[in-house]
Amino acid sequence: MVLMNKNFFTKYFAIIIVFAAQLSGFGRLSAQEPDPDFFVFLGIGQSNMQGKAPIEYSDKYSTNDFTDADWARYKKMIIVDSNSSKIGTWATAKPPIVRPDTQLGVTDYFGRTLVKGLDERYKIGVVVVAVDGCQIEAFSKNQTTAKNYINDSGTGDWVKNAAAQYGNYPYGKLVEMAKKAQESGVIKGIIFHQGESGANGTTWLQDVYTLYTNLLEDLNLSIDSVPFIAGEPLRFYNGYPAPASGARQYIDMIPDYFKQQSGKDIAYVASSEGLTAYDEYHFSSAGYRTLGKRYGEIMLPLLIKQGAVPSTVVSVAGDNKDVIYDLLGRRLDAPQKGINIINGKKVIIK
Repeated sequence: MVLMNKNFFTKYFAIIIVFAAQLSGFGRLSAQEPDPDFFVFLGIGQSNMQGKAPIEYSDKYSTNDFTDADWARYKKMIIVDSNSSKIGTWATAKPPIVRPDTQLGVTDYFGRTLVKGLDERYKIGVVVVAVDGCQIEAFSKNQTTAKNYINDSGTGDWVKNAAAQYGNYPYGKLVEMAKKAQESGVIKGIIFHQGESGANGTTWLQDVYTLYTNLLEDLNLSIDSVPFIAGEPLRFYNGYPAPASGARQYIDMIPDYFKQQSGKDIAYVASSEGLTAYDEYHFSSAGYRTLGKRYGEIMLPLLIKQGAVPSTVVSVAGDNKDVIYDLLGRRLDAPQKGINIINGKKVIIK
């Protein structure tokens, strides 16, 4: 009979215990933590968030303005794909970003603007759920409310077709994918383009604010570190007011309404002034590029304001000029009387 040395047995028994603990996740010695320099942004909306204008060469391929190195820092989460194994994974954010059946939209140049405006150590990811022509009810957290609206006989087939790709529960799909994104990055903001359908005053404003606060709650986010940027609709088509241009009056109320509800300056608006049209409801490719850039130019100083990045790593528009907005998020050429946001800080001009 062979007797084992007591020290030998004790030593190797301990090794086995440690190995088993690693396999079971005890101590999680090799667990990957979210990258604090990988900034994730959620996108929500209807057809202009999806994108309706043609994708052109410079939107999809490397150029002197947006190089291979830039593309490497810009990611989209795949939410809809014929290959189910790809869903919930990151890919280079080349258009179409939202779904395979969409075109160039708001998100494309929003993310590109952040990539170009931030130091190269930062990466940008976008998680976007959008439904053509939908009212805000399509994004209700209440699944019954969302499905009743989507399945209603008066709801257009374009809404039904898009919503079906999210299991007829767009809010639930966005939260599911956002949680997946939080495994690798940090959510830093929400961009929104909706209102062409159903914007009608206080009820709509309340629904938009509820959507925002529901996302904060379900994703365990702080109101102080997740700004909300809405975008105005198309203003003109063929020299006449665009059919949905009237929604702008309500969209422009979002910053004040959010402040009334929260007591904080957390919401902003990207202006559609001067943007060209693709059709009576949608921006042209050039319009989407400019509008996306305006979203990005609002977000960049907000990242400084919330302490996500030091001011030394932000370069807006590639120059040293002050970046100035009013309280509605509209870019200004020069400060105006009243409250201005200059380089991410509130300044009162008397």
